[in-house]
Amino acid sequence: MPVNRKQAGMERKVINMSEYKLKAPKAAKAVVEAEKKIEGAVVGAYKKVEDTVVGSCKKIEDTVVGSYKKVEGKFVNAFLEKADGSGEQDGESQSGEGT
Repeated sequence: MPVNRKQAGMERKVINMSEYKLKAPKAAKAVVEAEKKIEGAVVGAYKKVEDTVVGSCKKIEDTVVGSYKKVEGKFVNAFLEKADGSGEQDGESQSGEGT
């Protein structure tokens, strides 16, 4: 005849972890220190990645803006000239009236 677990002394006991705490402050300190080291490593790595990304974006932005300024400068030199301040350009007035 089969024997049930209770009869065989193999009954499972449910452990309620809320009833337990760390035995000594030494163990608690070790756990907290380990957690702080892990957190510091993760935060440090994240900051390095963030700084790298921000730095790269800044370099790209500077390159794009610099290129735009060069093109703008060449356009101005090729197609525009300083106005003499009289309000007329190429025989036309600024109001759009003209030939």
